[in-house]
Amino acid sequence: MSLSWINRGLASIRRNTALDLTLRYAAVFLLCVCALFVIVDRLLASSQLEQDQRLLDTWLENYQRLESQVGLHKLEQVIERDAAFFQRSAMRLELLDGGDNRLVLVQPEGWTRTTRLEPQGGGWFSQQVTRESAPPIELLTGSVALGEGRRLQLGLSAEPREQRLQANRQLMVQVMAPLFLLGLLLSAYFNWRALRPVRDLVETVRTVRAREMSARVVIRNPSSELGELAQLFNEMLGRIEGLINAMQQSLDSVAHDLRTPLARMRLSLESALTRDPREAGRAEGLREALLDCAEESERIEGMLRLLLDLSAAQSGTLNLQPEPVDLVELLQESQALYEDVAQDKAIRLRLEAPAHLRFSSDSVRLRQVLANLVDNAIKYTPAGGWVEIGCRQQGAVAELWVADSGIGIAEADQAQIFERLYRADQSRHEPGMGLGLSLVKALVEALGGTVSVSSQPGQGSRFRVQLPAPPVAGPEGAEMGGSSRK
Repeated sequence: MSLSWINRGLASIRRNTALDLTLRYAAVFLLCVCALFVIVDRLLASSQLEQDQRLLDTWLENYQRLESQVGLHKLEQVIERDAAFFQRSAMRLELLDGGDNRLVLVQPEGWTRTTRLEPQGGGWFSQQVTRESAPPIELLTGSVALGEGRRLQLGLSAEPREQRLQANRQLMVQVMAPLFLLGLLLSAYFNWRALRPVRDLVETVRTVRAREMSARVVIRNPSSELGELAQLFNEMLGRIEGLINAMQQSLDSVAHDLRTPLARMRLSLESALTRDPREAGRAEGLREALLDCAEESERIEGMLRLLLDLSAAQSGTLNLQPEPVDLVELLQESQALYEDVAQDKAIRLRLEAPAHLRFSSDSVRLRQVLANLVDNAIKYTPAGGWVEIGCRQQGAVAELWVADSGIGIAEADQAQIFERLYRADQSRHEPGMGLGLSLVKALVEALGGTVSVSSQPGQGSRFRVQLPAPPVAGPEGAEMGGSSRK
């Protein structure tokens, strides 16, 4: 039971990024504090030890110099005079002759015998002194040589040094503990504040999952990386919302465009099937019904083919078949194909092009581009207007255009008309799915070119396509380009 509770607690911590970061920071900070504590403690211990060694060195050097200058008898008198100080300072002095026999011993009351411990280097060694009704203590002991083989040993209790170190440790803990807690609180606050944009992002995603597409992330600091992420996320939401709205608006058009041929097919078949088998001309009626069904199915197939071509072009999987193409001939074909449609609407369809403009490209896809642009131009040009198609060569670039005197495109819509399923307000009354221009853009980019539009409402539009046009060899192997004529 306790293990599952711990696992749930760890899982909740991992889900709370601010708490997780705070705990990680606390662990790192605690390790740094402990390392700093150990380093400072070692430095202080080394400094205290050096101070004690310098103190003992000073006493030993003075006694050694005194013995060499005035003799042993004077030295003993000085030692007797300093005995009270040694006893108060927890120091032990021992004067030995050449045979290690004790001549003088000065130490605090209650100290009994000593035991020599390990050497500490540099002529220093440790001694342990037992005390009456008290735990033993350790002495830092130094030794100097005197005349006639005598030695003087002076030891200093390590207990005061340890007390000072303990006081320093307590002081460091008293200083570092509040600093650690303050750092922990500041870390928690800054982590919470830094991750607030992420929480806003999560909340926005939850709102979007609830189908509230108008939700946007609050941008608290646009100049930060998270602020930039929020801006990009809002832009993405805006594009998604626009696409969904466009899809919803286009579904009616798609449904209508599909419903009409399906209804015609159904009516034709019902009409043919309800005729009396003995009625004259029944076979001809069935034949006409089948022809109507074939025509409507071809229209449906064309819609589906358009959607498939658009998806393939936009995903980069469109199968292109480059071949020598004369762009002027393609323009002439488009002019001939749409001449009757233009005349029915009292629209002049004119061509402006050189004699030839040959380069390597996919003629089928170019026909699709021209068909969509010319069809759109005629569709949105009122009676009495004109539509112009043309091309020219500029260096290694072939440029073709389709211009008209139609209703034009608002400036706010010009940046979006090439998006899938987008339809400007003034074009919604016309039949269509909003895929023609997006297919044009996808095909042109698949061919390595660019497409642009310039238009003003009420003054017509001009679509310009620029394609790479490397020259191709003519019938006799010569490179051929375009010759200029109107």
